[in-house]
Amino acid sequence: MTRRHWIPMILFAVSAGVITPASAAEPVYIQPPRAIDDASHRYYQDLLATQFSADNRLTTIERPVTQERSLQLLNTGDLTIAWSGTNYRRENLYRPVRVPLFLGLLGVRVPVIRKADIARFTAITKESELQAMVACQGDQWPDSDIMERNHYTVERVAKFESMYKMLRGGRCDYFPRSIIEVYGELTTADRDDLVAYEGILLSYTFPMYFFTSYQREELANSLEEKLHEFATSGQLLAFMKKHPSTRATFPLSRFRESTIFYLHNPDLPSETPISDTALWLMPGQSTNKDLQAIHFFE
Repeated sequence: MTRRHWIPMILFAVSAGVITPASAAEPVYIQPPRAIDDASHRYYQDLLATQFSADNRLTTIERPVTQERSLQLLNTGDLTIAWSGTNYRRENLYRPVRVPLFLGLLGVRVPVIRKADIARFTAITKESELQAMVACQGDQWPDSDIMERNHYTVERVAKFESMYKMLRGGRCDYFPRSIIEVYGELTTADRDDLVAYEGILLSYTFPMYFFTSYQREELANSLEEKLHEFATSGQLLAFMKKHPSTRATFPLSRFRESTIFYLHNPDLPSETPISDTALWLMPGQSTNKDLQAIHFFE
């Protein structure tokens, strides 16, 4: 059995109604940070803390795991909840909680580049020019599949921390990161030679969800109901604007002059709640032009 560490549940910035998904003393097992500099982990942890009863302690397993392994551990019982971008395969194997945790901004990607390459990227006027460059991406990430299906050149990398090292070492040209994650990641001292190049964005509909096992349907239903209310009431956006991991993204008006390349996500499940526009700031792909930039520049 995987070892676990209890961590206190810290309610950050916004309070919400909480749920007790099982017995009052049952802990909620979650994955640990992927690396020391995994800035987004605290976001998921604090967001979960707004949804659960204080009796349900958030408890991390000890060993960092890959994204795919974290999902597999849902079905063994070692994890209660994991988080991941979605696709058909994952929704067949694991129960998605269909509320996009970043209101769709996970699929809005800004290229992280070496500062020395700013002029090179400023000169890009066509999508084909970016497609010809090499992007570092996770080998298990659905993003890699999406980019390759849209004719982008991708170098698949196993470990998250290796991607930034490869970029700095010139082994890829850019690292597309979500605008909601990137600014926290670039605060570390060893990345001061890198920059999020805001002149270009990639956009595709790609929600990040919490997942559970299909054996935990009661938990999934309760969490989905509470998160939906949290999102549609405006509390999730307020949480994002205040949380240390995401607040540097705002205001979104900073991207008004960016060139946006829209990518199609061929593996987007049909159950994705695209029509529930209160759940999205920007679901963006070429087949949904009427839904692009719903609230993005407000």
